[in-house]
Order: sequence, then structure tokens, then C-alpha cells
Amino acid sequence: LLRMTQDSLPPLRPLPEVARGGAWEWSAPSGFEAVAGTVAHAWLERLGRDGIDAWPVSRIEASEPVMRKQLSRAGLSGSALDEASSAVRETLAATLASPKGRWLLGAARAYREWSLLDASGRVSVIDLAISDEAGWLVVDYKTGVPRANESAPAFEARMRERHQAQVQRYCAHVQALDGRPARGALYFPRAGVWVDC
Repeated sequence: LLRMTQDSLPPLRPLPEVARGGAWEWSAPSGFEAVAGTVAHAWLERLGRDGIDAWPVSRIEASEPVMRKQLSRAGLSGSALDEASSAVRETLAATLASPKGRWLLGAARAYREWSLLDASGRVSVIDLAISDEAGWLVVDYKTGVPRANESAPAFEARMRERHQAQVQRYCAHVQALDGRPARGALYFPRAGVWVDC
């Protein structure tokens, strides 16, 4: 192994600052939204694995410095770090406060952050797949909320259009495992929105 000097490494470029505004918007994926989603997914997987009784909201709040460190190590700073940290914390707290979220976190026979490889070699990481008597329920967690003045039905339609192909691909992967039917959904804990796909 050769030790590289600091001068030989390419310079780090900070992510652009994101203007503070209203609600978290999903007009196009940006760096901080993707990072916040990745960190939130990892924490949701942990909550599901540990069990909801191990994670009162006070423990979520006490874990915010760790979340901020994870987001910072992924390149976020300034207002983008503040917004992403709030989004992660709010996503976890809203999931724990919601009967639907608690049911998802406590589901038996659930596969969380499940990596599947298809015949073409493409890897899909499925947030949550629950096996039940009806087949499979594939859930994709999302951290977004409606835009300012956007109605719930408009938000649901926009998110379904944006993510339906991805969720259907996940369903096809899971259905190929055992031939049982798979249905898919998007879950937006912060907005309290469930979208069947």
C-alpha cells in the first residue's frame, strides 16, 4: 500500500447551499434530500429490528447528534444539514406516532432494507417487504411532504407518478421469489400519507 499525501488528493467540493423555504419539496432529487432519505431508511430499519418499545420519541430526540454526524459525514452542512436533520427526526417520530407506522415497524415476517438481485444483475434495495397470507406487501418509505398549498390528493398523484415504476419493479422482484402476488405502497410518515401503487 502506498500512503497518499494530502496534496495528491482531489479537492473536496462542498454541496451547494439549499435555500430555506417552506415544506420539503421533491421537484427533483437533490443531494441533501437523497442523503436525508438514506439516513432515515437506516434508522427505520434499526427501529424495526430493535422493536418500537426500545425507541420512545425521547430516544429519537437524544439520537439527533448521531443523525447530524451521519448527515455531516455524507457532505451536508449549514442549512442543508439543519433541514435534513429535522426531516430525519420528524420522519422517525411521525412513524412512531402513527398506528400505520407502528404496525409497519412491528410487522412479523418482515424483510427490512432487503437487497435483491434480478436476472439482469440489477440490485434493488427494498425498504420493507412483509410476507402475509395474501402474499407480499412492499413498502417504500419516503421523507417528503406536500408542497405549500398542495392538496393531499395532488401530492398523492404526483408521488404515485414519480415512484410507481420503482415500486412495481420491487414488487416484481419479490413476486419472482415464490410466485405469490405482491402489492406496493409508498408511505410518507411526515405527511401521514399512504399511497397504493
